[in-house]
Amino acid sequence: MKTSWKFYLLVSSLVILTIFASWMVVNYQKNLNLASRNQYLAGKLDLPIMKEVDLKKYNGSDNNLPIYIGLNGLVYDVSSGRDFYKTDGPYHYLAGKDSSVELNLFNPKIITDKYKPVAVLSK
Repeated sequence: MKTSWKFYLLVSSLVILTIFASWMVVNYQKNLNLASRNQYLAGKLDLPIMKEVDLKKYNGSDNNLPIYIGLNGLVYDVSSGRDFYKTDGPYHYLAGKDSSVELNLFNPKIITDKYKPVAVLSK
């Protein structure tokens, strides 16, 4: 008995639809978990919540402000390493933003072991 190409098309479509629906549910859950994680961390660590847009002004270009780096949902004060993170410093590109992607490629302990978190990072 031959199976029609329409049957294969239907099965393939159902598989793709199932995968897409699963992906949507997982991403929705991730966003909910991230928001609740940030609220949990803020309460547990007794830290304020800082939005990414507010983090931009702490990029090392103003000597009167501390220098902050976002990493894995937390904001770290890296001001004691100002020479590295100031405007003409070698790691200035990490300052004043969420640098989780860049730092997780290498070693986030470079930041977490040396500097203290000052806030919980929120989108």
